[in-house]
Amino acid sequence: MSDERTVVRLPGLRQSEANELAENVGAEATILADASPPIGGYGDLGTRTVAVIVTRRTLRAVARHLADRQDSRSDTVSLRVEIDDSDGTRHSETLTYRAAPGQSPVDAAETALRALPPVRDALDRSLW
Repeated sequence: MSDERTVVRLPGLRQSEANELAENVGAEATILADASPPIGGYGDLGTRTVAVIVTRRTLRAVARHLADRQDSRSDTVSLRVEIDDSDGTRHSETLTYRAAPGQSPVDAAETALRALPPVRDALDRSLW
C-alpha cells in the first residue's frame, strides 16, 4: 500500500469546532490556521481548517460533526470543502445534502461525502 492519501479539508471552522472535530476524528485529523484576510479586509481571524485523511471511520465522524450543526433535520446543507487528492492536486467542491424521509442527517452527510469522486476513489482503493 502506498503513502498516497486523500484528504478532505473543512475550512472556516471556529477554534472550538475545529478542536471538537479533530478530537472526534483522532490521529487522522490535523488543525490548520486559515490564511488571514488581506489588510483592510473582513473576516474571522480565528478560523481554522481541519484536514482529515479519508477512511470509512473518519468520514462517519465528519458526517456526525456536520449533522450536529444542522438547525433542523429538514435543512439543506451546503458547504465548501477542499480535497487533496492522492496525486497531489487540491480542488474545491460544494458538498450539498438533505436528509430524505426516514434517513438520519448523519447518513445523508456521509452519503454526500462518499459521493465526491476523489473520496469515492480513495475508499475504493482502501483495504479496510
